[in-house]
Amino acid sequence: MKRSTIFLGILALFAFFVVSSKQVMAQTEIDDFYKAIQGGKFSASVRVSYEYSDLKDPAGNSPASGLNVRTRLNYRTGQFMGTSAFIQLQNLTNIEEDFNDLKGGAQKSRDVIADPEGSRVHQAYLDFAFIPQTHIKLGRQEIILDDHRLIGNIGWRQNAQSFDGVTITNESIQDVILFAGYANRQNTILLTQNDLDGFWMFHATYTGIKGHKLSAFCYLLNSENDTRDLATYGLRAVGKVMMVKYAIDYAYQTDWQDNDIDVSAQMFNGYLGVDLNKMFSVGAGVSYIEGQDDSNSADDRPFDTLFSTAHKFNGWADVFIGTNGGSLVNGLLDYYADVTIKYMGAKCKLVYHYFDSTDDNVGGFDDAYGDEFDVLVVKTLYKNVKGLIKYAHYNELNSSASRAPGLAGGYDEDVFWTRLMVSF
Repeated sequence: MKRSTIFLGILALFAFFVVSSKQVMAQTEIDDFYKAIQGGKFSASVRVSYEYSDLKDPAGNSPASGLNVRTRLNYRTGQFMGTSAFIQLQNLTNIEEDFNDLKGGAQKSRDVIADPEGSRVHQAYLDFAFIPQTHIKLGRQEIILDDHRLIGNIGWRQNAQSFDGVTITNESIQDVILFAGYANRQNTILLTQNDLDGFWMFHATYTGIKGHKLSAFCYLLNSENDTRDLATYGLRAVGKVMMVKYAIDYAYQTDWQDNDIDVSAQMFNGYLGVDLNKMFSVGAGVSYIEGQDDSNSADDRPFDTLFSTAHKFNGWADVFIGTNGGSLVNGLLDYYADVTIKYMGAKCKLVYHYFDSTDDNVGGFDDAYGDEFDVLVVKTLYKNVKGLIKYAHYNELNSSASRAPGLAGGYDEDVFWTRLMVSF
């Protein structure tokens, strides 16, 4: 299905099922069907967000300021013959829109806040559970694997990310979770869509060791214009021993299918933390994302973090989100440490990052990019009401970084958010 989508097909199938039900089912089955439709569950959420961003770039763009409201309406039907349906409608309304939304509808002379206004069906899928210990989702859906490092929903942004496709999760083998998925369209945070010739996902998790989880994965991306055809293979281990927690993952990436580029790159992430008590924890980690291997080859590419929730990693100022798409030519070596404090129902997290390059293939650059200090305070204010304040300060350490083409991390930046989240 090159230009058509699974999403449209599932809506047509669902409509046909409703119209033809009286002709193909006995009366009791018809009653059960309509009970499943009418006896479902509604839910909703409202997220009010204010964001301020000031990037000290040579273009002299004005700081960005945005206030918006995201509303989501959800409905999940009851089960009928082991099948249920879910739909999620979303609207984002910008109240204050003094920013560049990267879609052409806002002010290009200001800094970027990637929250374009609009409405869409964010998720709509059928959920099949008639096979024992197996769930099949067919339609538009969010796909989140592991810690979002390669595949996530980019849930921090107001418009998030979803895919049109089918996913299968099976738990019939003791202590093993098997996942397989296919998508032919990405629905982006900019309310645009990217058609894919095919994105195949295979993931296996073993949970048989108490307190530990081991995973192996293979992601095969066939892009429509053959400029991002990639095979990514990896392993991940997370767990906790007494007070000590850890997370380690490794991935290797190579070109695949009709790729017009040459890729042979690696990614490594490691984290070690200690929960000193119920209120206080500390940790430190390193993230290594390999850059371009051959400075003389225009076709050579760095490691591509695919469809990750990049904001979660490598600093909240989003200086290095170019790892999605593989555009961080000189790679990234991120050393970081964090402190988490929980007190009176509030959670405060402090993070420090030191960013270095891994390669010197562009502009002769082989030095540190910069460092960053991040702060997050989040608190449940009432049963279904949560508030947060978040701040990121990125400090450029080497001005030559800003002069090198294709190199991120060139300019100082301050970003501030405050949000109120209500669920019903």
